[in-house]
Amino acid sequence: MLNPQHKLYRWGPISACPLFMYYAIETAFDPLKKLFGITYTESLIIFKDNKVTWLLDDKELGKQSQKFVEEVILNKIKSKKYFSLWNNRTKKLEGIFNHLDKIIIKSLKNKTLIDEYKKFSGFYNDWFIITISLELAASSLEPMLGNKLRKYYKVTEQKNYQKAFSTLTAPKTLSFYRREQSDLLKILALPKSKRNEALSKHQKKYYWILNSYARGKILTKNYFLSEMNRFAKENWRKLLSEIGDYPRNISLEKERIFKNINITDSDKFTAYMVEKFSRLMDERKMINFRSEHYLELFVHEISNRTGLSVNNIKFLLPVELMQIFKRYDNKLVQLRKKCFALSCTDREINYFEGDNANSLSNRFLNVSDINENIIHGQVASIGKTYYFRGTAKIVPTIKDINKINPGDILVTTMTSPDFVIGMKKAGAIITDTGGMLSHAAIVSRELKIPCIVGTEIATKVIHDGDVVELHCGRGIVKIIKHSR
Repeated sequence: MLNPQHKLYRWGPISACPLFMYYAIETAFDPLKKLFGITYTESLIIFKDNKVTWLLDDKELGKQSQKFVEEVILNKIKSKKYFSLWNNRTKKLEGIFNHLDKIIIKSLKNKTLIDEYKKFSGFYNDWFIITISLELAASSLEPMLGNKLRKYYKVTEQKNYQKAFSTLTAPKTLSFYRREQSDLLKILALPKSKRNEALSKHQKKYYWILNSYARGKILTKNYFLSEMNRFAKENWRKLLSEIGDYPRNISLEKERIFKNINITDSDKFTAYMVEKFSRLMDERKMINFRSEHYLELFVHEISNRTGLSVNNIKFLLPVELMQIFKRYDNKLVQLRKKCFALSCTDREINYFEGDNANSLSNRFLNVSDINENIIHGQVASIGKTYYFRGTAKIVPTIKDINKINPGDILVTTMTSPDFVIGMKKAGAIITDTGGMLSHAAIVSRELKIPCIVGTEIATKVIHDGDVVELHCGRGIVKIIKHSR
């Protein structure tokens, strides 16, 4: 079991259910070790209040991450195999998507329905074994690049260093959410007579974009129409132009930095790898979201046939769902709904439900408020200026995203793509966790808003209504005025 007195790496909490999240959990240990000889270190994963938090020993994770980067990612032969496997397994999973799209699930017999779910689960598991390794790579690649960049800048050039680090870790391509936005704006540029058909195609392409580890939601044509009408009231042509120019502008900015600091080929390669993994993070999330659509379809169909609630089914593990027509333990599900914890190593996974899980939650997750006025973090995006002041809004989960008003500072443990609705309105973003390849970092750079990540304590120090100032030249957050 983890030692709560050690410094822990914390992922989450984010909205999630055990069924959707378990694919990532199961593959992060023994399956990953069998494939690459590395594994996530001992972990405690806690589901409570419809959110999940993943805890690991920070020091041990760092060792395993460094081993993975040195032995696999920076090894030309092994890294070639790694990226080949990524592409191959992604194509196979997309093939299952296409297969399921052609099936009328309601017409399948119970056995055939479960067989189709098993087939989907097999390909999804295989895909996750390779893609779950992204955080292991990022945990070492980011600081590796940061340390290499420092030798090119004097101590007095901290602002230039922060800007270079932010720029070089940014992908040259648009995130999937930004591509959707661009495609929607292009529909506005069409004659009105052609918009309806274009909007129908757009819906079929992006209906999954607000999915999460907690649910799959099919966005309707009316949703995208509403979004399009909202953009129509703004300077959408300018926004479309900015989005279209982003890949070229960021590429030019990277080359300018390389030239100015006269970067070595070795350090340039490190920057290239960091950028590549930044792109892969976004690609993985896109495939995640699409996969969750099919999981949701299976869950709803099984719910219709068994009379069990969708919510209860989502507290099952994949292997339990495969047995749903033979056995179902309602008592176990009700205990998991109170609290569910998994203690994981590459040798075994132990499960705790109800009071046993709650005791672990209280031991590891209950952290008292901290009395600090200055917080340190990592500058993920400078924005348009090095300083930004605004009103803080604490957003623990997507359910609280509507608290964000234009110009507010979004403060959360970590963001995920379903947060984008609020991120578009935010004037700045502050997170407890994450690094330069995190979702908050990638999106904030595209939106050109300030972002400081990895503060560890922001949500424990800042409260709703506090006036907060971000100093993006130094990676500092100051609480200027407390709301209480």
